[in-house]
Amino acid sequence: MKNISINKFVLFFLICVLTTCFCVCNLQTQAAIFAASKPSYAQIKNSNTYLYKSAEQGSTTNKWCLIEKSYFVKILNNYNSEFYKVEYNGINGFVRKDEIVLVNEIPLNPYPQNITFSTTSTSCYLRSAPKIKDVTDNTLAVIPSNSTGLKYIGKIIGEEAIDFGGSIWYLTNYNNQLGYVYSGYTTSITPISENIEQVTKFKGNDFSKINPLTNIECIIIIAISLIPCVIILFLLYAPKKSLNLKAKNNSTKSNYKDIANFYDENL
Repeated sequence: MKNISINKFVLFFLICVLTTCFCVCNLQTQAAIFAASKPSYAQIKNSNTYLYKSAEQGSTTNKWCLIEKSYFVKILNNYNSEFYKVEYNGINGFVRKDEIVLVNEIPLNPYPQNITFSTTSTSCYLRSAPKIKDVTDNTLAVIPSNSTGLKYIGKIIGEEAIDFGGSIWYLTNYNNQLGYVYSGYTTSITPISENIEQVTKFKGNDFSKINPLTNIECIIIIAISLIPCVIILFLLYAPKKSLNLKAKNNSTKSNYKDIANFYDENL
């Protein structure tokens, strides 16, 4: 009897392990199917959409730059209910979900291509923020005068460094350092034309959700996965209960028989 109980326990344990694996595989399969169908890019709807450094709007210090309208960001992951983590022009950051449109296609030119600018006859600074009046020195490097071919990544509104020189700063990568150059010290920026690639809006699964499966779907999958456990429990314990009932009935019959024999012997 002891060996039978051990065998039942081992069998029940194996069924639980297999059921758990089945449940996990189901959820992973559903997630994989969703991942295969999710969009890779999103198009910018407005001219005031920012690429953020972290998943919050915050102040100017949390903004990398404005993203050019009609261009795209590459979706890296679904970060939370308000932001996607994305890549734009070689920089990783975050965009608000309500300011972009997910698309089905992979664009040929997702970012402004070959946009460059030069510096004037005056040398200027590459700065960590779009301003010069900082508590601490924010100078990253000195860019020589008449430098050409500086890569334009994006622009942002910052401090007016020169009187009547405007408040636009350019985000660039100079000597492997990401920083800002005041537009008043630049010239010859390449014109940025609108991206006219034809794309279609993504209408598949709700990619705004962090979990591709709804709570109800998860509960149904788990419930179905637990059915084998219920069946095994029934098979393991129902016969035992039947045997106990049968033994009880036999015992009752034996008692009746003993009583009948007693009366026969004494009458």
